[in-house]
Amino acid sequence: MNAWFLSLVFLSLLLPSHAQAEAQTNSAEPPSSEMSFKLASGYLIQVEGRVGTQSNLKFILDTGATITIVDRKIADRLNLDRRPAQSFNFDRKLKWESATLPELQFGPVHGAAITVFIGRLAEYSEFAKNADAIIGMDLLKFSNFSIDFDTHKITFHPSVQKATPVAGDPLLQCPILEIQVQGHQIRLIVDTGLTGIILYEERLRNHVPGLRTTGHLADAIMGGRVQAKQATIPDVLFGKTNRDVTVLLVASPAPEMLPGVDGIIGVNALHAHHIDFDFAGRTLSWN
Repeated sequence: MNAWFLSLVFLSLLLPSHAQAEAQTNSAEPPSSEMSFKLASGYLIQVEGRVGTQSNLKFILDTGATITIVDRKIADRLNLDRRPAQSFNFDRKLKWESATLPELQFGPVHGAAITVFIGRLAEYSEFAKNADAIIGMDLLKFSNFSIDFDTHKITFHPSVQKATPVAGDPLLQCPILEIQVQGHQIRLIVDTGLTGIILYEERLRNHVPGLRTTGHLADAIMGGRVQAKQATIPDVLFGKTNRDVTVLLVASPAPEMLPGVDGIIGVNALHAHHIDFDFAGRTLSWN
């Protein structure tokens, strides 16, 4: 069996039971502002930020996470009061603590008195072991941004309208990409904390009757424990580009979870030089 370690997948699919955040872009900033980023592990978007008095911290921007997660060492330094919390991920519960941060900032995005999860990031993903925080959609949704992979720059743009909550599953606040698989449309959550493509097999086969694959389906393990199948699917249209793609097929979530979503795609699967995120519209464009 092949072992797959797909980035922050076990951090990306968090469904918090109690989490609130308030954030704003700094009005003193110019209309658009730019900051550098690094590609951690070859694909994770890592920027510098601060939490309270702690500066020069490493933040990973994760559009597939619903809530920001801060490493326990930061909470210990700030002596934050904490309380138990939990989230659901595939078929298991994850235990965290929650706390209210006095302040968090990266680029023009500034949050005050925000509720976050606290935990040892290295225990949940080897890809997050050097990070101080995973920045989720609770903060990202307040400022559209563009990623230029050639220059390693992120440009933040003021949102023309406020990002509004989406009824139901909190992950439905994440950006959505529509692609064509063998002539049939499917919808994927766009996750900057993921590498590759994960598709929900039953939903995919319902939306793509007579789904064709090439070669043999190979057993795989995702994140060290989730059973999956590795498959190559021909005739997949990304914008105007048609190609064969290698994906992981996993069991679909319960019908009430992520309705209308057929899987998750990491931005590296787009082979893009430049990506624009519109969080108010929950869309993206790339070239």
